[in-house]
Amino acid sequence: MMLKPNLLPRLECGPFPRALTIRVGLVAILAIVGSVCVPGSLFAQLNVGPPKEVENVTVDQKLGEQIPLDLPMIDSLGREVKTGYYFDGRRPVLLTLNYSDCPVLCNVQLNALVESLNGLDLAIGGDLQILTVSIDPKETTERIRETKKKFVSQLPNQPGASEAWHFCTARESVVKKLADSLGFRYTFDAKTGQFFHPAMLAFVSPDGVISRYSLDVAFPPDQIKLSLLDASNGTIGSPVDQFVMWCFSYDADRGSYVLVAWRLMRAGAAATVVIMLVMLIPYWVGRRRSAAMSTSGRSSVPTS
Repeated sequence: MMLKPNLLPRLECGPFPRALTIRVGLVAILAIVGSVCVPGSLFAQLNVGPPKEVENVTVDQKLGEQIPLDLPMIDSLGREVKTGYYFDGRRPVLLTLNYSDCPVLCNVQLNALVESLNGLDLAIGGDLQILTVSIDPKETTERIRETKKKFVSQLPNQPGASEAWHFCTARESVVKKLADSLGFRYTFDAKTGQFFHPAMLAFVSPDGVISRYSLDVAFPPDQIKLSLLDASNGTIGSPVDQFVMWCFSYDADRGSYVLVAWRLMRAGAAATVVIMLVMLIPYWVGRRRSAAMSTSGRSSVPTS
């Protein structure tokens, strides 16, 4: 039986990552097909809800909250560091939670991030830093170093990436504290040895305050730039960038920046006034000169 397009379920991502949304959508489609083609007694036995393993896999956005800066980690060179080492009070930080042996989602997410970073007109190192922490407490320094090399090598347009994209591992208790501070909910499946987790990119201020989230596997460069400008509290970007930032507002429901019409109208009105003043100034100056010359000419006429 052919299904009409308007009968297919439409699912919104909400707090779930796109991969999970697609999976839930496929389950729903199978449920519709089953209701038509499968006997009622058999259909009653089908599980049409989200898989139990991913029921609590989501991101609770904690905008404006501080992440702990004293959590101990190991970087890709084997050095002992703390989270606060990557927050210098000047550059915002893109923070991701992934792991090297993730079969699908982490690779998709980080590859999409790499593509956007190559098209970003902000410099990794000069304008921002990136911190990727493995959620797998068993991941070794050698493995995380290989992962860093893999993704940094794909950034020819970002020569500072090797020094400013940091990959770290940590103990399970430390990872959980960091994940909790970000609202990042994940689970571990002992049968497969894999983690169920959402896709998340957190934009954190230079002082460690969560500013914005991106909860998708695609990261448009323009949205990344606006989020970084917002998170930086004015410490990065040109005056033009700051003006563009002023014209946009973050929509938490959409998870993206949208143009604010009234701000754009106000800017347009101000620009119109300035242009009119610039155009009228020569006219006013000319009139004053003409009046002065006329007055001077009358005063120089001899009288009898």
